[in-house]
Amino acid sequence: MYRDLHPKFNRAFTYLKEAPLITMQPGKYEIEGDDIFLLLQEYQTKSEETQFWEAHHRYIDIQYMVQGSERMRYACVEELQQTEDFLAEKDYIVLKGNGHDFVVQEGAFALFLPQDAHMPCLYDKQPALIKKAVIKVKR
Repeated sequence: MYRDLHPKFNRAFTYLKEAPLITMQPGKYEIEGDDIFLLLQEYQTKSEETQFWEAHHRYIDIQYMVQGSERMRYACVEELQQTEDFLAEKDYIVLKGNGHDFVVQEGAFALFLPQDAHMPCLYDKQPALIKKAVIKVKR
């Protein structure tokens, strides 16, 4: 259903389906150079007070929950206030404001386009160790 939204999504979703993510070590993995790459992460989910709103200019995020679950927040970029200049080397802007919560369960994903501000890494009921695959797809 999502593969046709971007010419590189088919490759990204195929990688998520075929890669042995559960046994791979955290780190950066090139899929198609800097056009598509994986950031495989393991961390403890955190409280909202320790996190911030972000949005990206150059990349689309596909955040797939390999193990565990986490709460995320979502808002349209235009509904938030920018608090820092765009950090080109890290491809994000920092924002503040209010949005909506949702939980990404193991085996599910969230898709964030450049107009989608998001605050990931939040605990749902209590902090927990999770493993997440973030596929970065160049616009």
